[in-house]
Amino acid sequence: MRPLRLGDVTKHRSLAFSLRVRFVSLPKRGEFDGIDLDCYHVGQVYVLPSQLATLLILGGHAELVENQSGRAEAADFGQPQFPKRR
Repeated sequence: MRPLRLGDVTKHRSLAFSLRVRFVSLPKRGEFDGIDLDCYHVGQVYVLPSQLATLLILGGHAELVENQSGRAEAADFGQPQFPKRR
């Protein structure tokens, strides 16, 4: 059985949540058993399944890349003034 490659994981269309991450370093061989990271490069941005992306982020090998248009922020209006009833 050949090792699982990240490309294999990201090709499947699923409802799983994915994250955009930038590799800051590559793990040493064997650090993540059964996952081949040879086709990925430091400094490049990839969309990965959330579980794998989280594992890489927590291991210090990747950082989250914010999608400028992908997230909306709620407006903070403080104490809104409602019209008074007559």
